[in-house]
Amino acid sequence: MAHEPTPEERAEYIVKRLELFIRENREPFKGMNFNKWQQLARVEIANSMKDIEKTHQTEDQISRRMLFIIGSSIATIGFWGVAAAFGKLDYMLAGMICLIAGIVVLAHAGEWAGRKALKKAARAKRERSYRNAVSLDRQIKQMEKDLKNKANELEKTLTAMGRAIPPK
Repeated sequence: MAHEPTPEERAEYIVKRLELFIRENREPFKGMNFNKWQQLARVEIANSMKDIEKTHQTEDQISRRMLFIIGSSIATIGFWGVAAAFGKLDYMLAGMICLIAGIVVLAHAGEWAGRKALKKAARAKRERSYRNAVSLDRQIKQMEKDLKNKANELEKTLTAMGRAIPPK
């Protein structure tokens, strides 16, 4: 099931990004400059916080807009309905105005549902990408372990072969 990333998932993502950055930017046999690592950590954490704030801000804007549209449509329908009820307006005209106001509400409700579906699809895609990255990371670690074991075996074989071959 798709969901918003939990704080733990966000933290794990940041750790994976830092690990990748360290692997790509370390100097052979030395590691990585600590100040450089701190700088990247700050950037990644700040980006994560900005993403969260942006998501909440966008959701608030959409909610406010929907409330405004629904409120104004209900007021429009009520006003023209009352005008038609008191005979101050033709029923057909009042019905058309109310129909248009209803269509506006339904259109925005459809847009809201569409956005929700797109966000759900994006979350599912992000979740798949995260799982793939974790799986790839496990595979890389397993391959490193296998390569170290293979290197040790080859060293032992070479050492044994060196002893088995008589010197000239």
